[in-house]
Amino acid sequence: MAKKTMTKKTLEKIDTKVQETLARLDVDMVGVVRIDALKKNKLAQAAQKLLPSVKSIVVFGMEIYPEFLELTSPERAMGTPNLNELLTRHNEYLRGRLLKAGYDVAKASHQAGLKALPLPALGPAVDGRFLEAVIPYKQTAEAAGLGNIGMSSLLITEKYGPRVQLTLCLTEAVLKSTAGKPQKNCRYCNVCVVKCPAKALGRPKAGEAYALNKYACRTYVEAAGGCSECMRVCPVASPRYQ
Repeated sequence: MAKKTMTKKTLEKIDTKVQETLARLDVDMVGVVRIDALKKNKLAQAAQKLLPSVKSIVVFGMEIYPEFLELTSPERAMGTPNLNELLTRHNEYLRGRLLKAGYDVAKASHQAGLKALPLPALGPAVDGRFLEAVIPYKQTAEAAGLGNIGMSSLLITEKYGPRVQLTLCLTEAVLKSTAGKPQKNCRYCNVCVVKCPAKALGRPKAGEAYALNKYACRTYVEAAGGCSECMRVCPVASPRYQ
């Protein structure tokens, strides 16, 4: 009995050290999903394929500055400056910050004798046959209580709307969950659907958060050299509508 008690106390102490690291991270948002709370759903299965012994998924978020989004356009005349590149450079900086946060948590986990897997801030690996991520960042952030998936298929947060970059770190550390009541930040105002230049968004069916033609969206983005219209026009927490 004494041995079991000692082991439990040791584990609690190790997890506490990793938990304390979260408070020191230089990011705008941090959330935690506990694997045991997911009850073996698709998200839990996706995480366990990457790290079978995972106990917690840490979600990190950084605000995408609206000043950069306002300069973007899905269309431009040949030879004119591509201002979308400014947003690309901004996102690269944010991804660097997110990547560091992920590795900080992984380092704290390793120092505590626990496995951890920081995932790339550029986005998860994608199955090109179905355009499905090996683990969905936005749905994980939703499960962590950071927002809800809106009509645009983007994560809509209370403070930043859809203007966030995300990444994840899987860890064996048992951390405090940030999940709470489901959020309803998306207004279902239909603006993203109407403004989508690829016509890739539609009105979702009952019980669904969004209706997205992923192939039409991807084809347009690649042909146009970038598109952020659904993010740019969303009124949630946007300075454009204040």
